[in-house]
Amino acid sequence: MAATIDVAHVITWSILISLVCGVRVSNKTYVEIDGVSACFRRFNATHQIGCNSKASGDVGVVYYVETEEDINYIIKTANQAPYAILMGPILFTLTNVQSLWNSGKISGMMVIHLDKTPIPDTFSPDNACPSDQYGLYHGNSDYGSCTKGQWNPHGNSMMFQDYAFPIFILKNETEVDYLIHDCFEKFNKPLAKGHPRDYPLCAVELKDSMSGSKDTVTCVRRNSMQVSLNPETYCDPLGDNNIVAPLKAIPSTEDYPPKSVIVAAARMDTFSMFENEYPGADSHVTGIVGLLAAAEAIGKVKERIVNNTNSKDILFAFFQGEAFDYIGSSRVVYDMVNKKFPEEPVSGETHIHPIDLHHISHFVEVNQLGQRDNGKLWIHTDPISFSSNKTISDEVDDMIKKITDIGGTVDLNLGRADSSKPLPPSSVQRFLKKRKFPAIVITDHQASYTNKYYNSRFDRPVTIKANSTDYDTITEQAKQLTKVATTLARSLFLLATGENDTDINADVTKVNHMLYCFLTNKSCDLFQEIIDKDNLNSLLESSTPYPFYVGVTNTDNHVTSLTKRLLSLYTGDKQENVTESNCNAPAKYKVYGYTWMQGALEPGSTNREGSCIRSTVSLTSAKSPAFDITDYDWHSGEYSTWTESSWRQDAISVRVFLIPSEQMEVALLCSGLAILIISLAVTYFINKKSSILFKTFQNSDPPTENTRI
Repeated sequence: MAATIDVAHVITWSILISLVCGVRVSNKTYVEIDGVSACFRRFNATHQIGCNSKASGDVGVVYYVETEEDINYIIKTANQAPYAILMGPILFTLTNVQSLWNSGKISGMMVIHLDKTPIPDTFSPDNACPSDQYGLYHGNSDYGSCTKGQWNPHGNSMMFQDYAFPIFILKNETEVDYLIHDCFEKFNKPLAKGHPRDYPLCAVELKDSMSGSKDTVTCVRRNSMQVSLNPETYCDPLGDNNIVAPLKAIPSTEDYPPKSVIVAAARMDTFSMFENEYPGADSHVTGIVGLLAAAEAIGKVKERIVNNTNSKDILFAFFQGEAFDYIGSSRVVYDMVNKKFPEEPVSGETHIHPIDLHHISHFVEVNQLGQRDNGKLWIHTDPISFSSNKTISDEVDDMIKKITDIGGTVDLNLGRADSSKPLPPSSVQRFLKKRKFPAIVITDHQASYTNKYYNSRFDRPVTIKANSTDYDTITEQAKQLTKVATTLARSLFLLATGENDTDINADVTKVNHMLYCFLTNKSCDLFQEIIDKDNLNSLLESSTPYPFYVGVTNTDNHVTSLTKRLLSLYTGDKQENVTESNCNAPAKYKVYGYTWMQGALEPGSTNREGSCIRSTVSLTSAKSPAFDITDYDWHSGEYSTWTESSWRQDAISVRVFLIPSEQMEVALLCSGLAILIISLAVTYFINKKSSILFKTFQNSDPPTENTRI
């Protein structure tokens, strides 16, 4: 019986072996650069901003620019384009970026971002007049467009440019050294007198491929036109949740008088050009910590407010998405107007009493607090409501006197900013657009920002002197913020009750711990204490702080979750003899929320005594109303329209490889073609002669009994 080898199987195995070898060759050809963060696309109703690459990535010869002369060399002399520029943060300016791109010689950029790398004296990618188009003074000839002076004079608007090429920051020192020494200097650095190097050249493939394009209107329309069973999302609205907590748990079945609520607010987010680089130390963390510390101080005496029928309520509010045209505060105002705040009523259920704009008696907002102008904090007011209504102006004057007097008792120097100037960018502006009431904003700047790195990746703990690596070492910033929190707590208590209580004090240890946990190490003991077991692993996987970026509406925001838990701990009540499984609200009575926390470590043990906290803290939507209003006019300018482009899992990467000379490429191509032709000829010959080459001899004798099977 003749047996032949199936030629198809031979070819199949040959292909499989070649594929395996190909993977190995690929691994040897490319060096992956992992410590990167990408600039990515965002959209509003009219524009796209950020960066993008071709789907396969953009390739360029690595060129390390150290001086302005190097940039001029690229623009005027270099002839091995396209280049992928590697530079330090000082040279990364809008002027340099535009000049390099306009030269037509670059395909992408890499910016070094190491702790030891010198940074510019000032850098803010935000506008000089942040969020002006959506604020209180838009279109006002007296106060709009920063006519009285720019709030953010260091703003270069780099965040809001449309870059048609990829830009990455490099965060790993070893990889940066590799790109400089083993790539650029070894292969690409020009010879004497600027003569270019011969091949091979060291190149990089920058892949930063975004799914969305053009603007939010186009992107939302594309999202809605899906016909696939597995539709692709091109962009998602920016947004998350606000955190709110009225001290008084007044149910929806009872009366809630007008002008009976004092709002104490802070913003929760920042931005930068690059993914996950959102430290926001002064931009907003100082405000978050200051307000939380004030809430903790008031929480210890809250019964004197809650049980006093004549006292005003205090509503603590933390707004998300404020860096993107006031997403969170706009949504709260929208929900208040539509009687849906803090939540939409449900038939048959009892909730916290709805709060609307007419319930607000005063508004106190804390903004940037970490870099005091002339050693002072400054109180800002709205000139429009102040000059048009004497009742409001008298109450504002009274508020400021109370706060400055109380500040003096704790050695906190407070000054009053020029009342003829508008409010700085702040959440309260969105409320004052709908209704006028006494409102103040407390900041660390009298006029323009003292924060030279507003809304940038350089707004780090070191800039506010809160960069201690020890959990229990009290920093100077913690001491100063404690004075602010004490002043704020006593002032709110005085406004609510009419009583001046000098025994109300913020806790400097808690302030210090919050700064450390938010800015230095998220695995700290405070965060472990308030977290539940289900989220513990995420907390402990690294010490890197969570980013203070609003994110998109369909993802969880860890900063929001942790801030909510802290506010619950500081203003809520521990429930005795309640287990984790029973730590929840009754089915029909939703006035309170219940939160399970791991609790503090038991003395001399690694175990924690869990606890159930009952509080009035709740989450409300921080999604722009523009995405919920049917047939919304996208060009009206009423609400924020920001979205973020989606991207696939493999859409972002950086890898290094060598480019051979054109002669070498031709030689390789010819060699490959020759090998292919020879392989085809050999395959044809083997297939043609297979019956001879693979024939086996048969035994001509018939089988015997012993040979039968």
